[in-house]
Amino acid sequence: MADGALKVVVAGGGVAALEASLALRELGGRRVRVELFAPEPSFWYRPVAVAEPFGRGVVRRFDLGELAEAAGAAFTLGSLVGVDADRREATTTSGTFPFDALLIATGASPSAAIPGALTFRGPADTERFARLLEEIVRGDVHSVAFASSWGAGWLLPLYELALQTAEHLASREVRGVQLTLVTPEDAPLQLFGRTASQAVSALLADAGVGIVTGAYAVEARAEELVLTPEGTVAAERVVALPRLRGQRLDGVPQTVEGFVPVDEHCRVLGMDCVYAAGDITSFPVKQGGIASQQAEAAVEAILAHAGLAVEARPFEPVLRGLLLTGHSPRYLRHELGESAVPADEVSERPLWWPPAKIVGRRLAPFLASLSGDEATQGTPPSSGRLRIEARLVEADVDRLSAASLEVPPSYGSGEGGATTVGDVMFRAPLVVGPDVTLDALAKRLREREAASALVVDGGELVGILTPRDLLRAMAAGVDPREALVRQWMTAEPVAVDPSAALSAAEVLMTEYGIHHLPVLEGGRVVGLLGLSDAVRMRRRSEVAPIGLGF
Repeated sequence: MADGALKVVVAGGGVAALEASLALRELGGRRVRVELFAPEPSFWYRPVAVAEPFGRGVVRRFDLGELAEAAGAAFTLGSLVGVDADRREATTTSGTFPFDALLIATGASPSAAIPGALTFRGPADTERFARLLEEIVRGDVHSVAFASSWGAGWLLPLYELALQTAEHLASREVRGVQLTLVTPEDAPLQLFGRTASQAVSALLADAGVGIVTGAYAVEARAEELVLTPEGTVAAERVVALPRLRGQRLDGVPQTVEGFVPVDEHCRVLGMDCVYAAGDITSFPVKQGGIASQQAEAAVEAILAHAGLAVEARPFEPVLRGLLLTGHSPRYLRHELGESAVPADEVSERPLWWPPAKIVGRRLAPFLASLSGDEATQGTPPSSGRLRIEARLVEADVDRLSAASLEVPPSYGSGEGGATTVGDVMFRAPLVVGPDVTLDALAKRLREREAASALVVDGGELVGILTPRDLLRAMAAGVDPREALVRQWMTAEPVAVDPSAALSAAEVLMTEYGIHHLPVLEGGRVVGLLGLSDAVRMRRRSEVAPIGLGF
C-alpha cells in the first residue's frame, strides 16, 4: 500500500471475479485499487445455454473491459501462471503483478467425462445439441440418456436438458422416444432437500423421463450406456455433463483435480494474502451463486485484514436454483441447519431478486442494469421455471454432490478372502510437515528411497508431495532451499481405508490418474498404497497355478 490504497489483484473474468470487483468497489471505495485480468475479453452469461437449443434463450456476451470499468477496476488480458506469496507477486502471461491481496477466480475447464457421449459444456455445444433434437424429431433416434459421471460439480443442467427435451418432443407430438436420466445421486437434485427432490421426481414422471439413481455413467457404446457399479441403460445417444478441472498454478496448493483448498473465509490454506473463489476452489458445488457468495466472503476478509471497518463473515453457502422445465413455476426453499430442524417450503413467489439464473448479490442487478434483458434482469416468467433454495451444511456437501468419485464398499469386496488395501500397503510412509523446504524433503526422500511423502499438519493429512509436484516446482525455477512443501503439494489428496478392496483402490488411482494413494483409518495415516503394488498383486492373483497334473 505504497500510495495509501490497498492493491487487490483479481485473476479471472467470470462470476466470482466480477462479484468480487463490485464488492471491493462498494465496501472499499477509494481506499482500494482493483486490477482484474483474464485470458478472454468477454464475459458470457452461460446458465441460459441450456435453453438456447430449444429457442427459449440466447447466451449474452458482455465486453469484459467495459464491465471492469463500470465496476471500477482496471483490466488486462492475461492468464495467471503462478503466485509468489512471499514477494506478493502474481505471474501472468502478460507480466508480473504486485499485490497486497490476490483473489484467484480462474474457474474450471470442462472436459469430456464419458467416452462416446455428446458432452454439453455450454454455449459451444448448443448447435450440436440442436442437431440431436432434429434427429430425434425426424425419427432417427429412439432412445436418449442424460448422464453424469463423477466430477461434474453441478447437476441441475442435466435435469433441464432432459425436461426441456421431453417438452420439446411433446409439443411436436413426437412419441415413442425413451428418455432416461442417470445420476450418482440417491434422489433427484438431493442437494436441495426432500421437498425439491419430490417436486423434481414428479416433473420427471409427468414428462415421461425415466431415472436411474445411485449410478455413474462410464461409457456410451452401441445403443447402450454402461454404468458403475453395474448395469446398462438403452441409449442410442448419450448427453453428458463435463468433468471439471482447475488450471495448474505454480506456488499454489491444489488437489489432484487442480482445485484450490480454502478456509471459511476463502483464504488459500497456508497463504495469508491469497484468496480463492468460484469453481477453482475445492468446494464440491460448482455454481454461479456459490461463486458469488465465496467472492463476497473473500472480499470481506481481505478488507478486514487490511484494517478497514468491514465485518469478515465466514462463507456459509446458500444454494439457489432456477430449473428450466417448460411447466408451471414453483418456488421451493429448503434450509439445512446444523442445529435447526430442516424446514421445507413451497411458494409461488420468487425467493431472491432479481430472480436470475446467476444469483449474485451485486452481479445480478449490475448485469440487469446494463442489459435490460430478461435473462439477466430476471422478470418472473409466466411458466416454465422452478426456483429452489437450500442452505448447505458443508459436512453434507461431499456426501450429496457428485463432485468426486466414490467406489461402493461392495465393489470387489474385501470379504471372503479377497485382497484388501491393508494387505498390500506400505505401513511406514515418509510423513513431513507443510513447512518443510523442498530441499530438505528431497534429501529425506533420497535417504528413505521413497518417491512420495505424505504431508500432515496437526495430525491431519493435508497433502501429498509426488515426483510430479517436485518436477513442476523445479520447472518453475524455484529455490528449493526457500520453497515450502505446502506451496507445491497436491492438497486434499484422495485417500482410502485399509479395509477397502484392492480392486476399489485400483479404480480410484486409475480414474484420478495417480500412482500413490494415502491410507487412512479413523482419520489417521496408517500407510501408502502404490499403483504398481496394486497391479502386481492383482496380476499375481490372476496367474493360474501350474502343476504336474497328479
